[in-house]
Amino acid sequence: MARLLLFDIDGTLIDSNGAGGAAILDAAEEHFGIQREHFPPLQLAGSTDPAIAMDVFGHMSRQHTPEEVIAFLDRYLSHLQRRLQAPDFTGYTLPGVTQLLEALRSESEAHLGLLTGNVRRGAVIKLSRHGIYEHFIEGGFGSDHHDRNQLGPVALQRMQDATGTNYHIDDVIVIGDTPKDIRCAEAFGAKCLAVATGQYSYAELSALNPWRCVESFADVPAIVELLLRD
Repeated sequence: MARLLLFDIDGTLIDSNGAGGAAILDAAEEHFGIQREHFPPLQLAGSTDPAIAMDVFGHMSRQHTPEEVIAFLDRYLSHLQRRLQAPDFTGYTLPGVTQLLEALRSESEAHLGLLTGNVRRGAVIKLSRHGIYEHFIEGGFGSDHHDRNQLGPVALQRMQDATGTNYHIDDVIVIGDTPKDIRCAEAFGAKCLAVATGQYSYAELSALNPWRCVESFADVPAIVELLLRD
């Protein structure tokens, strides 16, 4: 039976070294005409891009329409592209990620998808910059819903349509680095492999009782075994 592996992006596959958060502040400065120093810290880890945008509007005490959120995110994506293509960009794929994706793609029972708070265009920009976008078939994105817990069924249906496979929910694994990834998996009955490569420690993630928790993907054979045989 095929296993559906749905990967988060930031803190799970890549570290953009602050480029995403900086691009949000670039967009806020441009959209609202005030300096980034006046914005309070934003909660980015595990949040969807639309939810982050709505938080920015909230901090400005500004009402927003869906069209205004889209316009703000268009500004963000333009700045994100610029920052990721800059000569001094220092982002990187996390330990073992490239080797893990290559190993999984060679396994016929592994179907790789995305389950991310990034809007689709942002996911393409980030993963293409790091050379790993082609590993993924389809997925659920922040552009589908601002509530991350609504994205699991979207990703599942898209992957079923793309592969022609009806996945048993016991064979669906969400892979992410935040408590929100764990809750997202729980929301549609999937398992979660939590990985402590983001801002949350192994102990913090383990305390939330995900299906499995690992420090990183550095031991590629062990992670492949865990995802496909456990």
